[in-house]
Amino acid sequence: MPTVLIVYDSRTGNTERAAELVAEGVREVEGAKCIVKRVDDVSLDDLLNADGIIIGSPTYYGLMSAKIKRLIDDSVEIHGRLEGK
Repeated sequence: MPTVLIVYDSRTGNTERAAELVAEGVREVEGAKCIVKRVDDVSLDDLLNADGIIIGSPTYYGLMSAKIKRLIDDSVEIHGRLEGK
């Protein structure tokens, strides 16, 4: 069963709500499993264990949140193993 990991950061709840709506759509796909996690609770192993990854971030002056940026920066150490996700 393919697993989709949805990672999000949200201060006001808008991005969290968007992540939940995306998760509803993923769960409608027969055979798909969906895990929704706040970025603070995501490890590099979570990224490796997922078959697909969706990232949601609020934007601040057109940029992603610092927490999302940190996760992406940290994922450099597993870069090649995320290919195709």
